[in-house]
Amino acid sequence: MHGGFLPKSSTLRLYTSRKEGGRGLLSVRATVRDERAKVHEYIKEKARTDDVLSECLRQWQTEEEWLETPSWEDKPLHGMYHRQISEVAYVKKSYQWLEKARLKDSTEALIMAAQEQALNTRAIEAKIYHTRQDPRCRLCKEAPETVQHITAGCKMLAGKANMERHNQVAGIVYRNICAEYGLEAPSSKWEAPPKVAENGRAKILWDFQIQTDKMVMANQPDIVVVDKQQKKAVVVDIAIPSDGNIRKKELEKLEKYQGLKEELEKAWKVKASVVPVVIGALGAVTPKLEEWLQQIPGTSDIKSAVLGTAKILRRTLKLPGLW
Repeated sequence: MHGGFLPKSSTLRLYTSRKEGGRGLLSVRATVRDERAKVHEYIKEKARTDDVLSECLRQWQTEEEWLETPSWEDKPLHGMYHRQISEVAYVKKSYQWLEKARLKDSTEALIMAAQEQALNTRAIEAKIYHTRQDPRCRLCKEAPETVQHITAGCKMLAGKANMERHNQVAGIVYRNICAEYGLEAPSSKWEAPPKVAENGRAKILWDFQIQTDKMVMANQPDIVVVDKQQKKAVVVDIAIPSDGNIRKKELEKLEKYQGLKEELEKAWKVKASVVPVVIGALGAVTPKLEEWLQQIPGTSDIKSAVLGTAKILRRTLKLPGLW
């Protein structure tokens, strides 16, 4: 009634713990199963010295029969996202936003439904529900309108909507760096940071085109942090691709800025490093993300891109909720 659970979402996932990618509600089934397990363990322990309990244990079902429960991960449609990210992502950290982000119930439900292919995109309506003939995207009219296409593939959204989401994530990183070095950060998350911020400890460049002696094609990363005392430079670039492409995008970012890294070391006489911050549009993260974040001053963790994705989905699919 209040948008906290979408009708076509997985009810199995609703009662799965948040650490395992669910909503964490307690079900009657789970409660009965837990109590039965405790009774079973008690009888098992006492059966050695009690003939009645020994006979009870003999007639009881085996543990495998009554403990076995279906899993949302095995469902063909609802579990597709989990199976995809299992190959490329750190699954435990990818669901961490369910525990830490403290999103509204309706936003949380929307992201979960997007992961489960439970939103009425045109491709789902055409191929699964057969209520539509044309599965193509309502915006670009080219590719099938899937959740993955809307959140990270549509060229009509690449300019404004996706860039707005990208800048929100980059802004979190930037403000964390400013706090670490005692630099003044923008008061609002909608305010663009200055191109150059500097004090006696550090210099921070935001979306700044860097001139080098040798021509380098990729010379405008999202953020460059120069620590004057430690003689270090960190080149930070953020990406929010589809969740299945996070590992590939991370490698692309590392290769893309190697030339700039080498030129900075020569020209600025510092030890430089490239740090890719790659987060899937629906929250998946690479196994190395935590390691990368530790190399960015002041940043140990950042909120995922799921809020920006929820906004894009609501606007595109004309769903109710705040933008």
